[in-house]
Amino acid sequence: MSDKLIFNFTSKMNPLSHQVEAINYIVNHDNIPLFDEQGLGKSKIVIDALCKNIEDKIIDGAFIICKKTLLYNWKNEIDRHSHLFSVIMDGSKGQRGRKFITFSHFYIVNYETVIQELELITLLLKNKKFALVLDESQKIKNPTSKITNTILSLRSLARKRIILTGTPIANRPEDIWSQFFFLDGGTLLGNDYISFKRRYGVELKGVQDTSKFEINLQELRDKIQTVAIRRTKDVLTLPEKRFEEVYVNLSAKQNKIYELARKEMYYEIQNMDGEQLEQNIDNYLVKLLRLTQIASNPGLLDLNYKEEPAKFIKLDKLVNEIIQKNEKVIIWTSFTGNVRTLRNRYKRFGAQMLFGELLIIERNQIVKMFLEDKKCNVLIANPAAAKEGLTLTSANNAIYVDRTFKMDDYLQSQDRIHRIGQKKICNIIKIIAKNTIDQYTDEILEKKESIAKYTLGDTDKITKKRQYLSKEDLIRILGG
Repeated sequence: MSDKLIFNFTSKMNPLSHQVEAINYIVNHDNIPLFDEQGLGKSKIVIDALCKNIEDKIIDGAFIICKKTLLYNWKNEIDRHSHLFSVIMDGSKGQRGRKFITFSHFYIVNYETVIQELELITLLLKNKKFALVLDESQKIKNPTSKITNTILSLRSLARKRIILTGTPIANRPEDIWSQFFFLDGGTLLGNDYISFKRRYGVELKGVQDTSKFEINLQELRDKIQTVAIRRTKDVLTLPEKRFEEVYVNLSAKQNKIYELARKEMYYEIQNMDGEQLEQNIDNYLVKLLRLTQIASNPGLLDLNYKEEPAKFIKLDKLVNEIIQKNEKVIIWTSFTGNVRTLRNRYKRFGAQMLFGELLIIERNQIVKMFLEDKKCNVLIANPAAAKEGLTLTSANNAIYVDRTFKMDDYLQSQDRIHRIGQKKICNIIKIIAKNTIDQYTDEILEKKESIAKYTLGDTDKITKKRQYLSKEDLIRILGG
């Protein structure tokens, strides 16, 4: 890739040096996987490259397909970095129809709306030279989902295709197949998902041959590196990110509730064979989540529980210490009930909350308040709703009250504070309940991250431990 600056008359702001390299590459290629780590300015890179292609009449414009919560983020970024027109395809069906006939260089649409407006989008792509951009492209990781198949039906109509995400492997190596199929129709990774999964996937049961798995993963890594743009934050001068594990003991009452749920699940699976377990694995993952809820706050499941959870007591101490240093903090929890409870708990610190039920306009107002209002020092957020597209660098502390097995939730939420614009050391604090599912969650996330980083070329080391859940694993988690 050339590092010579492209003079782009529609660009308002000069790109950083690492962005120039990627812009040039995208300008000169038709199928681009942009996998830069979170916080390196991927939207700026894509916008500048597409502006150059539009200037050169390579394309007439672009469809930006993103999650609903990111629609206005994209419009703001396009307005910030270019002089070109953009329109968000939202509102009623009639309103969306009128927007389709409005002249624009960029049409911004969320994944679900693509399904609803497939006919109109198909017609536009057939009559114009458009690029298709998939933001957070791991959204199409499931090749059998309706969203994935709808997106794939459009791929051949695009003049140019771009996928961008910092976590293309959201949980397992097989997550990446349909993303590349969107780009090249199977040229790089084959056109059969089942064969791909058989070769590179992580098993759910049995004993996986670790040495063979590593050889196959090296093969996949080599293929990806021939075409993907992947830079970590090492290309930036960012403050250090420090990790801290804070352990708590459950109270006698909270532990009694936890033990009751643990034993019930333990006795249930003890007499099951491996095949039965595999067939019911999704049900058991849900039950494991119940243990996570109890370790976090039993009140999520039992309205009669009035005692203060052990994690909340520890959280009070951590939040007070941060506020006394005149710093801000984001508290991450996977459960909406916790979001509301903790917002009320920290009202005296101007606490605000972000979760999936908020309207986009409310979400944007809360983010603005957290960034600018010196009296708003605490934000309680759900990773599922706030892990992507947000710059929250007014805070340099992130506390995890609880976590699920979703690796992208954990990694992407961290990077809301650790990105371009951050000037302070970032503290990532995990509150872990001793002798609970929390410790196994930590282990699973570490394994997933190791495999993902190895596959993307971030590291040359890979965990030798299994990532999947066998009966033996569950017995161990449940204390058998």
